[in-house]
Amino acid sequence: MSTLPLRPLGFGEIVDGAVQLYRRDFGLYYLIALLCSLPDYVLLVLWNPAELLEGMESIESGDDPALILEQFGAMSGSFGLLLLILLVGMFFAWYAALSITVAMADRVEDRPSSIGGAFRGALPRIPSAGGASILALLGFVIVQFILGTALSIFSVGVLLASSSPWMTLAAVAIMVAVTVLVTIFWIAAVFGVFPAVVIEGRPAIDALRRSFALCKSGWLKVIGIMVVAMIVYSAPPMAIQTLAGSWDLFLSPGEVATISPTRQWILNTADLVIGPLTVPFMVGCVMVLFHDRRVRSEGYDLERLADEMEAGIR
Repeated sequence: MSTLPLRPLGFGEIVDGAVQLYRRDFGLYYLIALLCSLPDYVLLVLWNPAELLEGMESIESGDDPALILEQFGAMSGSFGLLLLILLVGMFFAWYAALSITVAMADRVEDRPSSIGGAFRGALPRIPSAGGASILALLGFVIVQFILGTALSIFSVGVLLASSSPWMTLAAVAIMVAVTVLVTIFWIAAVFGVFPAVVIEGRPAIDALRRSFALCKSGWLKVIGIMVVAMIVYSAPPMAIQTLAGSWDLFLSPGEVATISPTRQWILNTADLVIGPLTVPFMVGCVMVLFHDRRVRSEGYDLERLADEMEAGIR
C-alpha cells in the first residue's frame, strides 16, 4: 500500500511529503548519495588545480601564438584530468539520483530496500534513464543554441543601430533572462523521467513523453516545486564555497596557488559529507510531484483504490 495520500496535493503538501520521505529513510538515501560521491572525491584529492590555473595565468595576451599552443600542450594533462573529474562527477551524481529513486519507490510501497538493492535495481534501468537524459540534454542544447543565435543577432543589431550602452545592456539582460527561463522550463519538463522509468518501466522516448504529458495544465506548480528542489539541492555546496571564500578566487585566480593541500582536502571532504544531504530531498520532491500529477491528470487515486478494494474482496 502506498504511503502517499491518494488525492490531489497542494504545493505545500508536496514539499512536506518530500520532507517526510526524506526523514523516513534518511540514512539509506544519504549513504547511497555518499557512496556515489566517493569516486569524484578521490579524483579531486589527487588533482591539483593550482598547476592548471598557474599555467593559464602565465599566458600573456602578447605572447607568440606558437608559444601559447606549446603552453596549452603542456597543460593538456591537467585539462584531461579536469574533464575526467567533471564527467565522473556528473555520471555518479546522475546514478545516485536514479538509485535513490529506486529505493524511494520501494519504500513508498512499503517494500524493503537496501543500498545494494538500490544500486542493483538501478543498473537495468540505466539504458532507459540514460537514453532519456541524453535525448533531453540534446534537445535542451539545440533549443538554447537556436535561441542563443537568434538573440545574439538581435543584440548585434541593437548595438549597430544604437550607440546607447543602456540598449546594449537591455539586450544582454534579455539574453540572460531567456536562457534562465528556458533552463527552468527544461528542468520542469523532464522532471518525471526517472519515476516514469523506475515506477512505470517506460523506455527512453516514452519516459520523456510521459514527463511532458504530466506537465500539461500544471506548468506553474511543476516549475515552482522544481525550483524549490534545485535551490535546496544547491544550497550546501554553495554555502561551503561561500564560507571558504572560494568565490573570490574567480576574481584573483592566482590566489589558488596559495591554497594549502590541507585546506583543499578540508573543502573537498566537507563537500563530500555535506553535499549528499539534499539529494534525497530533491528526489523526494520529484516522486511526490509525479504522484500528484498522475492523480490530477488520470485519476490515479481512484484506480488505485479500486485495485485495493478488488484485492480485499478476493
